[in-house]
Amino acid sequence: MNPGTVLLVLAFLAGLASTALLTRSYLVDDDQYLSYVPKLTAGTAVLLVAALAHLTYQFVSLDYSNAYVWENTAAYLSMLYRVTGVYAANEGSVLLWASIVAVVAMIAGVTRGFPTRRGTLVHALTIGVVTYFSGMLLLQSPFASIRTAFPNAPPGFTPTSGQGLNPLLVDPYMAIHPPVMFIAYALLTTPFAIGAAHFIALFRGDEGLFSAWVGSVTRWLRLAWLFLTAAVALGGLWSYTVLGWGGIWAWDPVETAILIPWLFLTATLHAVTNYRPGGRYRILAPAMTASVFALAVYTTSVVRSGVFRSIHSFADGGIGASFLILMGVTTVLGVVLPLTYWAMTEESGDDTSDPGATDESRLARWITRSNLLHLAVLLFGLLTFVSLWGLSFPVIRSAMTGLEVSVESRYYNLWSFPLVLAVLLLLGFYMDHDREGLRRSLAGLAVFGLATLVGAAVAPSETWRLASTRPGDALIYQVIGNASALSVLPPVAYAILGTVKRTGGRIAATGSRDAKLKETGITLIHVGAALLVLSLPFMYLFAGQASVMATGVAAGAVDTSQRDVGTSSYDIRVLGYERNEFPNDPDPGTDALTSSQVLTRGQSLNTSVQTVHGTVTAIREGPQATVVQLDNSQVWVGIAGNGTVGVETGQEIVARGQVMWEFVPSADAIVLAGPETVGPADDPPDAAVPTRVIATGVSLGVYDDSGLVVSGVAGQREYPEQGGLQVRDVLIDRGLLVDTYVIAGVSEGTASISVKRIPFVTLMRLSIAALLAGMVLVLIFDPRHGIRTNSIAGSGDSVSSTAQSPPEGVTEVSDQ
Repeated sequence: MNPGTVLLVLAFLAGLASTALLTRSYLVDDDQYLSYVPKLTAGTAVLLVAALAHLTYQFVSLDYSNAYVWENTAAYLSMLYRVTGVYAANEGSVLLWASIVAVVAMIAGVTRGFPTRRGTLVHALTIGVVTYFSGMLLLQSPFASIRTAFPNAPPGFTPTSGQGLNPLLVDPYMAIHPPVMFIAYALLTTPFAIGAAHFIALFRGDEGLFSAWVGSVTRWLRLAWLFLTAAVALGGLWSYTVLGWGGIWAWDPVETAILIPWLFLTATLHAVTNYRPGGRYRILAPAMTASVFALAVYTTSVVRSGVFRSIHSFADGGIGASFLILMGVTTVLGVVLPLTYWAMTEESGDDTSDPGATDESRLARWITRSNLLHLAVLLFGLLTFVSLWGLSFPVIRSAMTGLEVSVESRYYNLWSFPLVLAVLLLLGFYMDHDREGLRRSLAGLAVFGLATLVGAAVAPSETWRLASTRPGDALIYQVIGNASALSVLPPVAYAILGTVKRTGGRIAATGSRDAKLKETGITLIHVGAALLVLSLPFMYLFAGQASVMATGVAAGAVDTSQRDVGTSSYDIRVLGYERNEFPNDPDPGTDALTSSQVLTRGQSLNTSVQTVHGTVTAIREGPQATVVQLDNSQVWVGIAGNGTVGVETGQEIVARGQVMWEFVPSADAIVLAGPETVGPADDPPDAAVPTRVIATGVSLGVYDDSGLVVSGVAGQREYPEQGGLQVRDVLIDRGLLVDTYVIAGVSEGTASISVKRIPFVTLMRLSIAALLAGMVLVLIFDPRHGIRTNSIAGSGDSVSSTAQSPPEGVTEVSDQ
């Protein structure tokens, strides 16, 4: 058993013991053994982090005795992408996820402890998730030996080179995106445990615990939202720079999978931050809190099921029964349990009355802050369902019929667009209603609502249409597809205007610095969301593209004069051709065995094909072959054919061929090679040390009326050892208003160059920055649930703290 497996076994046993002791304490209401739990929880976290560190070390040191390392890295990769290989497939991803969840569980346990019987249930569920992940890793281990990949190989066999990292992952954004995403998912574990424990306690006849933990829930969810927003943004920016499609979103299944929990988490935050014990969101807030982690597990499970052919999907082989079981358990605890309790309760439901409402009219009784928040949560729920159904339908169809189907981007765009407009109009109305009162806010809603309908009907050109329609389309597709992108402008303006106006009033009404900063954060979040909605459709609708061909680039006969690029406003000048191969002048020690290593491995190398290197110490020529001794050892290289073989005594060479042990009496091992697989170590032949990457491209300059816009190299990278997969190397000028995006495909001396003009990308980046900065301010400075005055685990949370009025001088600022 290797060290990594030992660490996983110990982590599983520690987690299992901790879970069992916590569960026993809850069931029998006895804390006799609880003193062991913090040590066991910390031990579980330390062991899993140590296992992750050990796996990372194996990647850095290229330990190909580990099959997972051999499958996901190679010597030619830089250190950053060797580390990226750790979470490039299922086993490493689960280990990363498990390690982060274990650390989260340890922090939650240390900072809050086990103050009540129900608190032990929360920690039992959290540690239970960690234990389950550890069990998954024992069944599908990232530390499995190379014998699993080569079951018929001799004992002790170890490859000398790895298969390499998926080329699409060789990008800085993708080096950061998965850890950020798994941090977000891990942070959802404790809220899931609190929500599930709340309903378990209610079913057992105990008092629920959500009121006492709502501060903790709020902080965990906000922190998870911050990381998940960053993960969505990093994934989109990766698509923009690597895939060469000139945009950040294409409703790819994996993109949709991470968007679904983000949408539902956004709705959950609105419900939780407006929760009132015994009143508003009494059932809905804890139910949504329990469901969001289950939704993250479900979407992760679906996209790793092997049904989708996603360009983002980097883990082959499916997820196995263990992930499906986890999906089922979290669905039961996070979704079925709350729904069952809601269906069984005899109470009429949450109290949606608003203490500030008057009986002035029936309309005033319906249009309250509480009801508007209910509507916002509902709309976010519908947006989540649109994406969830689009992701799930192919899986359901495949399971029922065996036929694979795909859901087009048009489905997501057409069904999501009216809901997004409704959310923006509701946001503007809510903010206006909170500031101006019912009558004036209704007038504002009518004006901006009418402007939205007029904008939908006015399309200056076909470019402004949201989607192309088909003769057999349903009526709703015909209506929405023919709508103009102008319809998005009034809702965006209404949402920003209402938010800024409300924020100004609230900041002026409070003397609390923290409350002012929180209000600023809420404003940044809502304004950032509105600007994001504005930028995305126009980025695609008004992107322009033109192409030009350049011939003779490889032969140096390319026309270097400045020429027009089709019908665009750009000119282009092709300056030259570049071709590079990697590894370039590789160190023989990274891909080849020394003579001493060959002798040490002995019979395990018999009949295998290996690359060896060493200094020539003797040469014997024969009528059919020449044999070359390496390093005065019993390792010889046999080179087929007679005559000169191009090597000489004292020269360091590299040779690749079949190793035959005790093939001839005078040598322990002989490597049977050919003239084409033997050469000097400083310039080895491709057959001996194969080329892993071939980068080709054209150096060029792109001009507009103002002069040079961008210059550099655009082309592609080909990976001949990985099925010839190609990845684009795009050239991007990130302008203030417009990005210039250049793609070049070079083949047989001809370059096909496309230049795209992509507007609103800077606005999109600013909107993402506003979302992140806004949540940081809210997370830190919220006077009631900010981390400035409360620990993340919220040891001071109480029922009264959630029901009390805001601090003196602070208006109601809990909604966001």
